[in-house]
Amino acid sequence: MDAFFAYLSSHLAISLFLIIGLGLVLGNFKIRGFYFGTSAIMFVALLFGHLGVTLPSEIGDLGMVLFVYAIGLQVGPRFFRTIVSKGFTFFWIALVSLGTSASAVLAFVHWMNLPATLGIGLFTGALISTPGLAAALNVTNDPTISVGYGIAYPFGILSVVIIVQLLASSKRTKDEIQLEKTDPSVFESKVITKQFLITNPNCTGKTLVEIDLHSMSKANVTRILRNNKIFMAHDDAVLQLNDIIMAVGTFKELKKLEHLLGKETHADMESVKNIVGRDAYVSSPKVVGKTLAELEIKELFGVVLTRVRRDSIEIVPCGTTSLEIGDMVHVVGDQEDCERFVNIIGQHERRIHETNLFPLAVGIVLGTMLGIYPFQLPGGITFTLGLSGGPLLVALIVGHYGRVGTISTRIPYAAKYIIREIGLAFFLAVTGTKAGANFWVVFREGGYQLTLYGIVTSLIAIFTAYLTARFLFRLNNLASIGVVCGAMTSTPALSVVSEKLDSDTPTVTFASIYAIALVAITVFSQLLAIYLS
Repeated sequence: MDAFFAYLSSHLAISLFLIIGLGLVLGNFKIRGFYFGTSAIMFVALLFGHLGVTLPSEIGDLGMVLFVYAIGLQVGPRFFRTIVSKGFTFFWIALVSLGTSASAVLAFVHWMNLPATLGIGLFTGALISTPGLAAALNVTNDPTISVGYGIAYPFGILSVVIIVQLLASSKRTKDEIQLEKTDPSVFESKVITKQFLITNPNCTGKTLVEIDLHSMSKANVTRILRNNKIFMAHDDAVLQLNDIIMAVGTFKELKKLEHLLGKETHADMESVKNIVGRDAYVSSPKVVGKTLAELEIKELFGVVLTRVRRDSIEIVPCGTTSLEIGDMVHVVGDQEDCERFVNIIGQHERRIHETNLFPLAVGIVLGTMLGIYPFQLPGGITFTLGLSGGPLLVALIVGHYGRVGTISTRIPYAAKYIIREIGLAFFLAVTGTKAGANFWVVFREGGYQLTLYGIVTSLIAIFTAYLTARFLFRLNNLASIGVVCGAMTSTPALSVVSEKLDSDTPTVTFASIYAIALVAITVFSQLLAIYLS
């Protein structure tokens, strides 16, 4: 048996992908909807490390850089936007939640004689944050951190999954779901469709261009119903009293239209032969980087773009909205006009999935260089962002802007996913085998105590996030459940809640706080490692 594991250590590809493969098999086992997913690679790696298998540290460093860079690209488009649009509500929730759980870990270290490296690992494991683990390891490079992470991680996942299910089963949550169905204002960030009856005499006899709706609302008017006939809402369409218009936008923007045009009404404006709606993917380089105003879509094609979906974000486009490769657009107009427009934007599947490696490579190089650059702080202290912080910061900026000049930095979702998963798998395999060498010794000496500390740390973070959202910022129970899942960056918990509740609210708030929490946990983990090391 020893000879077999020695053989594995001498053959990198075999040992690395054997650990990854077995970890994925273990991670896909579900017990009442609960599973570990990719993170199970860590547990297999701990066993292999205990049995003497070793992997090069450089593979782990590469995995860390790929993982955090892909994470930054994923959350970048909504990270800064969330901070601006939501004020600092979610920022403060994440800060308070992480601050209290970090304080608990510091108390365990200073008062309960918990080794500092184990405490750092417990913090990242209790908050089920692999990026946090990567950041902490980058500061200390001590495999004992992975031991603390491995002990606390499963109980961190279980804690948040169990608690959000209990919250989801409460009477208050069920009452809020019933109320939600009659109050559309809870869907403020979701793109919806409404119809309005024109009752404002100041709007009658004027064209849509003359009214200039976009100066007052970011909603798009698509169709007009008059005398039982439906036609496209072109810019030169003249509005009349008792016309019914169909508009697409968020609840907040559509509410502005109601104040401007007239009261909301309901009419069947979908079933019409001469007007169609089509989803199409942008793949032509001729339109990439150009705004809708520059493309003159309404003037040249007579169609209206009502929605643009970029990765997981759906927006209502306006004249300043630019198109990118892979964008899914919903176009409304006459069938022939829609066909002409779709032919212009491309719709070539191969082009949609192509990845430009040049901006990806440049971004990773810049992120790594930023990560290893020594910043001089007051008092003669040298500080580096590390191989987690540097690439993450660059990726957030790149993901937010989407292009540099004429060069698009956008990476297709599938490419980001595979980069993230490969990076995570490499990182977990290497850190797990390193920690496995002394995992059993540490667990045997204080495993039960470490498990208890990990559970307490998780519970503190969960309840602090919930109570802060619920009572300090007055979010309802549905929103607070999503906040808990997002603050703990727990997609398994969100998955369970989504199956249990007939509501989009937890998903919306999860998406809003997730990006902030992901970055905040990474920063907290690094600061905790610097303070305790």
